[in-house]
Amino acid sequence: MASQGYGSHPRGAPVPATAAQPVAGSAADDLGPPLEPNSVGRRDVPGAKDVGRNTLEILLFRGLSTPLALGLVVLQGRFLEPSGRGAYVVAVLGVTIFSRLLGQLGVAVTNRLGEERAQLQPLTRRALALGVLAGAAAIPLIAFGGSSIGGIDFDIALIAALALVPNVLWQTTSGVLLGLARIRLWNYVQLGSPVLTLVGMLVLVVWLDAGVRGAVGAWALANVATAVFALVVARDVWLPPDVPPLVDRPARLLARLALAMGAVHVINLLSYRIELFILDRYEGLAEIGIYSIAMQAAEAMWLIAAAVAGAITAPAVHESEDAAVRLITRAAGRALLFTAAVAGVVALGAPFAIPLALGEAFDDAARPLLLLLPGIVLYAPVSVLVVYLSVRRGRPRLSVGVAAAGGLLTLALAFALIPRYGTEGAALASTAGYVAAAGLAWALFLRLARKPPHTIG
Repeated sequence: MASQGYGSHPRGAPVPATAAQPVAGSAADDLGPPLEPNSVGRRDVPGAKDVGRNTLEILLFRGLSTPLALGLVVLQGRFLEPSGRGAYVVAVLGVTIFSRLLGQLGVAVTNRLGEERAQLQPLTRRALALGVLAGAAAIPLIAFGGSSIGGIDFDIALIAALALVPNVLWQTTSGVLLGLARIRLWNYVQLGSPVLTLVGMLVLVVWLDAGVRGAVGAWALANVATAVFALVVARDVWLPPDVPPLVDRPARLLARLALAMGAVHVINLLSYRIELFILDRYEGLAEIGIYSIAMQAAEAMWLIAAAVAGAITAPAVHESEDAAVRLITRAAGRALLFTAAVAGVVALGAPFAIPLALGEAFDDAARPLLLLLPGIVLYAPVSVLVVYLSVRRGRPRLSVGVAAAGGLLTLALAFALIPRYGTEGAALASTAGYVAAAGLAWALFLRLARKPPHTIG
């Protein structure tokens, strides 16, 4: 994953219009006319020859970050107890919702570079500036919403809210690096947040005994440090510093596409987490803390699919249409098989590993975890399919539909099942939503793949 350039083009140089098959039918209908799909040579496609190596390298880095994430879960379970863990999850969730909405600005830069003659640095500066302004505006919403809706103390919600802008900055920078197939640097940035969060929690939670406030503060400080690191190591994608225009056509297109793709992630996130709010209503923060263990352990298996999706993002955008469809199909199949294999191991080990690692207070997390596994496996390829729907074909509204369908089913079943079955009902509702969304994603992918981009309205 060490590819360090953008094909054969100098970083920041205009990308020729023939450098990629365009994304058709994007959120903005005037993004540019379709180009000849066979006008590109493979040597002009970032990351095309390194998909296997890049996937393995992402998995290697994920292999480092996953134990860190699990270490954080164990640490929180031991030092915060279920109710403290629940408060931490709610505080971070508020920021994560807005981060998912705004964090696709870097991916939108990738889309624009794949479609038209564009300068990398001016687009990136626009994306970063848009992220700062929108993130700053959302801070009061997160702080007051977390305290009034989420039921946590205002100071905890505010500490978490202050992490939004740095989080959006490093997420945006990461999206640009991913689109340039600079995977190793992207991996370093991705690894920064969990490493620094763990260090901060060891100091603030374990050593200084600062409780939930210390845990949330450690997470917020980790995001600040990661943002500084990302901006420094990837400075060539945004330097020289300048005040970019934020109301011109490129800025509007970036904002429109990023918000559309971000909406997919927000709806997905709410689909994954909507049952937490219903659990809180019927069962309380302690049950959220227990269920969040099952949820996090299950969703950790999506790191495999995310690694595959990350490795194929750049070539999927810049390849010819037929080659992109073949690439996406193979990658989605691999994501499904690899996740199924890991799920089998988790199903065998979780009933013993969870109480051993977290203590008897979290014994009840094993059952909802087992109920989540089928949906987790079947949903795994969706992260790959969304690369085609949202990034390649510029149709984030289709991905929004996938996420919304799964979320609505999850919500309906959560209200029906949680009052009677608690955390197990939440897991069943989530699994049903995952399965429905996965089926719809495959149907949309197959439909688009059968039609040339210019025939899709």
